[in-house]
Amino acid sequence: MSEAPPPRVLRSTRLEVDLDAISHNFRELRSLLAATAPAAAPAAPGAPRGPGAAAGPSSAPGRPPKVAAVLKADAYGLGAVAVARELISAGADMLAIACLSEALEIARSFGGFAPVPLLIMGHTPDEYLRPAIEAGIRLTVFDPSQAQLASRIAASAGKTAILHVKLDTGMNRLGMKPDALTASLLAGMAALPALRLEGIFSHLALRNRDSDARQYELFMKVVGEAEGRGLSFEYRHLCDSIGLMRYPEYRLDLVRPGALLYGVKPMKAPLGDGFEFRLPMALKTRITRIREIAEGEGVGYDATFTAPAGGALIGTLPIGYADGYPRCLSNKAQVLVRGMRAPVVGLICMDQLCVDLGPVPGAREGDEVTLLGAESARGPEVGVLELASWALTNRNEIISSIGRRVPRVYLRGGSVVGSVDYLLPEEA
Repeated sequence: MSEAPPPRVLRSTRLEVDLDAISHNFRELRSLLAATAPAAAPAAPGAPRGPGAAAGPSSAPGRPPKVAAVLKADAYGLGAVAVARELISAGADMLAIACLSEALEIARSFGGFAPVPLLIMGHTPDEYLRPAIEAGIRLTVFDPSQAQLASRIAASAGKTAILHVKLDTGMNRLGMKPDALTASLLAGMAALPALRLEGIFSHLALRNRDSDARQYELFMKVVGEAEGRGLSFEYRHLCDSIGLMRYPEYRLDLVRPGALLYGVKPMKAPLGDGFEFRLPMALKTRITRIREIAEGEGVGYDATFTAPAGGALIGTLPIGYADGYPRCLSNKAQVLVRGMRAPVVGLICMDQLCVDLGPVPGAREGDEVTLLGAESARGPEVGVLELASWALTNRNEIISSIGRRVPRVYLRGGSVVGSVDYLLPEEA
């Protein structure tokens, strides 16, 4: 990765994003899906045997599913527009996001319409349906009344509302709770004018194998009943990154990988053991000040760190919890300076933090510091899992929380090819 940010990024703190690693991870995912595709998915007990009911993992058993790359939360903090372009070039079949503003950001970056379908996986309030329908964005619905409204809006605009219906099979967040009337409600929605039910999906709670199996069975039961009424869904989907690696038999027509594309491999997923997923990001800054402090002197608010006998050499970094480096890492985390680890000391502030440079001989003001990721392609690394364990959180929160005032710097072949500064877009 680069030694310094490009000249027009006006901050030494930045998130470097290796586009080659993202496209590599997508290719690895495709290889994993092909290598581990089951011949058929398990049938759902009691499911009606209508056309396609409880069928195999895709329209052709053994064929790998299509991929909806998940770009919610600004592509997990990496920058949705740049990552969308990379994944589309790599062959993504669809892009999935959480809300309308995320979808429109991507669509507008392509002049109004993305070259692959965009699916909003979350709820879109009624008052925002029109701009989504006019932009051809796929919507998630779970209420027949909203489907009826989408139909009316689409008809008035001369468009077709393309919908994915979400079923609540056990997460108890969003979705239509399956009951005896669900198939009838789905059939009524499918009959609406200017509307197409393209997909039906749910989300595994991933509590344990038995509960996940019950969710799958309930989902396929509803799908089978709907298909028994003549409905046909182009996409039936259930699996995120963890689900697709734990349960190849549940992949169906489409999978929704997110964290896996960004190098965050699910734990307890033996199917991925033979595949290499690379961390494409590195959070970096530079030392702004180095000072020696005497024994007993404190660092930062409340002096939660005091210098031991002989004093300490303290480096100040221009990054804090407002940039997405959590305050709970105070006196716990370690950073990389000159290939060596330096502990974070004192309370992390909104805009700054301090490190103990005692373990780093020769450290100087201006030295590069790596807080997450690797110093270089073959250098030491602070891993996402390691940082998450210090913060007592999950890996997705760590990478998706990097703040908007941290410029994103994009590399290909080790060279800078672009950047995004959300605060000063005209500079980047």
